Amino acid sequence: MKTLQIILLLLISASANAQSAKPTCRMNDTTSCYSKNYWSVEVDPAPFILGGYSFSLKYSSDRFKHLTFMGSVYRSEFPDNMMSNKNYENGFRNLKINTSTAFFADYFIKSNRTGFHFGPSVFYYCKSVGSNSTDEVANFKSVYPNIRADYVFKPFKNNGFYINPWFNVGKEYVIGNNNSIDNTEFVPDKISYIVAIHLGYQLF
Repeated sequence: MKTLQIILLLLISASANAQSAKPTCRMNDTTSCYSKNYWSVEVDPAPFILGGYSFSLKYSSDRFKHLTFMGSVYRSEFPDNMMSNKNYENGFRNLKINTSTAFFADYFIKSNRTGFHFGPSVFYYCKSVGSNSTDEVANFKSVYPNIRADYVFKPFKNNGFYINPWFNVGKEYVIGNNNSIDNTEFVPDKISYIVAIHLGYQLF
């Protein structure tokens, strides 16, 4: 219930801001009003389902309409059956992504920032993982550079709401040597990927 309230408040706030924002018009030209910059917010429902959260803020300058930049903050827990077989067989359990961040840069084929787009992104993880044979917990950090492909779909005309399914692929690198319990190392997959669906709302 608390998660649902957070999502509803975010969408209500986004809608209020969007309706209160007025486009900028060129002097003596009432037919060519335009929005100077593009701003939107996005949420990823999956971390909420897994007991966490995910919020993103996207920006694009009016001068570069094909490019967007987005920052995200998120947290999530993972069921043990989502862990790789190797780590699970080595006794690791209760994998968590504690509050972490990500940065995305995307190029849109269309100048209205809908449809297919792609670009690089990098995730900065703060993770923790436990063991099935001890109470010890390993807390470690990692980076996940990747390439992402997305598609923005707007189901309603004259409405800022959009759906953004995406897929990325890359390799995760552990920072430091804190990813071991009892001399057993928690190892990221050789190749990692993420499939997600973001729900977004264009503010301006």
